[in-house]
Amino acid sequence: MTDFDCDVLIAGGGPTGVTLAVLLARRGVKVIVAEKEADIYPLPRAAHIDHECLRILQEAGIVDEVMSGSRRASRYDFLNAKGDVLLRFRGSEQIGPGGWPIANMIHQPSVEAALRRSLSAFSNARLQGQWELKSFVDDGAGITAQIATTDGEREIRARYLVGADGARSPVREDSGIIFDDLNFEEPWLVVDVLVDDYSRLPTENLQICNPERPTTCVLMGEGRHRWEFMIKPGETAEQVSDDAFIEKLLEPWNVKGAVRMERKAVYTFRARIACQWRKGRVLLAKRRCAPDPALCRAGHVFGPA
Repeated sequence: MTDFDCDVLIAGGGPTGVTLAVLLARRGVKVIVAEKEADIYPLPRAAHIDHECLRILQEAGIVDEVMSGSRRASRYDFLNAKGDVLLRFRGSEQIGPGGWPIANMIHQPSVEAALRRSLSAFSNARLQGQWELKSFVDDGAGITAQIATTDGEREIRARYLVGADGARSPVREDSGIIFDDLNFEEPWLVVDVLVDDYSRLPTENLQICNPERPTTCVLMGEGRHRWEFMIKPGETAEQVSDDAFIEKLLEPWNVKGAVRMERKAVYTFRARIACQWRKGRVLLAKRRCAPDPALCRAGHVFGPA
């Protein structure tokens, strides 16, 4: 078979997949992005991107739009249960080697919308919603993929396949690529809020190193804030997701009336790395991790993996 529908088929239309599609399209590569969902997930997930990510978004043509809705904190403080500073990382708002501020708190759906608008300007690239990759064959000369669509199953022939389909990546699994498990696994409750009164919220990013319940408190994109609470042994996802339980967790922060809940989610953070990133004509693409281990743990760069 020598006829190709595209040069690169990307499975996954999240920020990683669409960014890759934009950068390839700018270089004249014909790209199809297959995204199983109909639209962008509307609630916050990722919270942070660094100066190197902004360089990439600059090339994708959306950096000014992203910066207009992002926020910056000058410090990242690690506090003990009494509020004493254990560690303090300064300079997050300073310009990094990439030419942009080092730490930028974002609203992921807005970033994704900007990326999709950028992609739509290219005639050699398209994003197909409600297209789900079901299977594929790498015959050495190209990839033949079976795609489930709203109009039935169709076949796509591509020179390469990129799996940008998350930690549970079917592309990775079907390629037989295994994880190197670093043996870190913790369930946390993520609480995202809309802010009505900024004067009652912290202005810096915080890690509360309280053995009773470690807690993360960070800025988000304009108009939002986030808390993350470690779930204790014996607590269930249903229990900690109850609004009354969350209200109790937020009591020490004295933010009642200053914020409105937008999203609550239980997420298990894991430290796992794919043992290889390419197998034949199949490649994996993943958002990069933050240089700060705490940010890596909390999944603040393009969201939990």
